[in-house]
Amino acid sequence: MTGRLSGLTTRIKEVAPECESTHCVIHREMLASRKMPPELNSVLNDVVKVINHIKAHALNSRLFEQLCEEMDAEHRRLLLYTEIRWLSRGRSLARVFELREPLQRFLSEKKSPLAAHFSDEEWVAKLAYLCDIFNLLNELNLSLQGKMTTVFKLADKVAAFKAKLDLWGRRVNRGIFDMFPTFAAILEETEPELSFSQMVHDHLSLLLKEFERYFPTTKDPRTAKEWIRDPFVNKPGESSMSTQEEDQLLEIANDGGLKSMFETTTLPVFWIKVTAEYPEIATTALKTLLPFPTSYLCEAGFSAVTATKTKLRSRLDISNTLRVSLSPITPRWDRLVAEKQAQGSH
Repeated sequence: MTGRLSGLTTRIKEVAPECESTHCVIHREMLASRKMPPELNSVLNDVVKVINHIKAHALNSRLFEQLCEEMDAEHRRLLLYTEIRWLSRGRSLARVFELREPLQRFLSEKKSPLAAHFSDEEWVAKLAYLCDIFNLLNELNLSLQGKMTTVFKLADKVAAFKAKLDLWGRRVNRGIFDMFPTFAAILEETEPELSFSQMVHDHLSLLLKEFERYFPTTKDPRTAKEWIRDPFVNKPGESSMSTQEEDQLLEIANDGGLKSMFETTTLPVFWIKVTAEYPEIATTALKTLLPFPTSYLCEAGFSAVTATKTKLRSRLDISNTLRVSLSPITPRWDRLVAEKQAQGSH
């Protein structure tokens, strides 16, 4: 899709050079969070082995569920880890950490060597840190999702997270772990080691480096385009704007009616309405706003198809059903039902 020699975007740009392409922000966030130091990656692999050991066998799943009920655990089942699911890693790790006592007992009764991990304080501490950091990454992921998002909003979220990573690294150097509550609680119960601080700092530095790689500051989509976000605050002066665009932007900035409309509508709708009166500046703004910053809408469509087209309805024509599933408009069920004749009694 994005290959620079023979990818789809390259072939399209050969025909339409003005076309702009972007890599899904959520996908880039997942790629940036994938790389981990070997010592943390081994803990993740151990967790996956524990989950597969229980989830891969129906008998083990049932016995573990009964054990959780006997121990009055908050949850009864583990969550299967799937790498392609955006939030799977954080949720699977958190569930294993919450059920670590039933897991240790169950694996010990099964005489599995995996039970030894839950007796290792260092291993449990690393698991606690992974739970916290991936929970924060999941929060970022969820904030990037949504239907009415723009490249400006998503760039703000990513820039804020990069700043947080830098701040967290400096806090860790001072021995402060309050931003990782689960990990901090474990360290209070055990003797903290200097290696933990170095491990966390190294991982945060690696994350920051990867985020800078996939979201480089030099290619910030907000650069010289803040006037699109708020044309009434940001005055012209960018070198990339033509004289005609600068004049139109000044006319917009001093139009009270447009300012009232700007405060009551979304950013894309505002620039679409401005197109009729100020076509040049509005076209430039829409070229930045219209490209999809994420593949969220596509993923939502795939999810709707999966939920609708099951093995029992595999030959179903889902065009109308899919339209209703994805449309923000609520159907008028009373009118639809009134047009149908009820089944008469026999």
